[in-house]
Amino acid sequence: MNSGNLLRGTILLGLIWAVVWGITSWSGSRKATPAKVSGMIREAEFENWAVGEITSHSESRSEQRIERIDEIAGTLNRLDLRQRKELDEKGDVIGMFFRFSKEEKLHFVNLIFNENMERLMKSFDEMPPEERQKMVERSVQDMKDGKGAEALARLKEEDPEILKVVISKGFSSYYQGASADIKMSLLPFMDAVGEIVQGFAKPKVGL
Repeated sequence: MNSGNLLRGTILLGLIWAVVWGITSWSGSRKATPAKVSGMIREAEFENWAVGEITSHSESRSEQRIERIDEIAGTLNRLDLRQRKELDEKGDVIGMFFRFSKEEKLHFVNLIFNENMERLMKSFDEMPPEERQKMVERSVQDMKDGKGAEALARLKEEDPEILKVVISKGFSSYYQGASADIKMSLLPFMDAVGEIVQGFAKPKVGL
């Protein structure tokens, strides 16, 4: 092989590896993980707009916040149920949510309630009440520690009858008429139910 062919081969191989590295880096940067969502939340440094009128904030700042909310929701929506559960247990998302204005809360909830959540609700609602009760009991037990326990307590504080309603009527009828705060409080519970419905959760003894 002459030196010209060798040089061309070396350049070609270098270009191939550059493309592979570029694709790998690009894919890695787009990969959704709980840690990435938490990092995005920290970087956003959302001020607390939960109190006061949204008109008291500048339009440009409001637009910037919505852009960050959209980015965070888009990444969150690429997580699978196990990853969402891991993120729920960190408490970063719920902490961010309660710093939003009323309008931002509604916008965020509408973004993260996607087709996967709709399918989960449909699957759960089609179960007989007896089977729904088993799923709820498993989910409650699965959320008894850490941030899961806090999310469950917050949900019961919002509506003490929530578990009974979900068992008797399913998710859909309850979720549609709920406020943004209740919907957000309900999501970690729905994630826990989803894990069990899809067979991700560890089996619980005695259930």
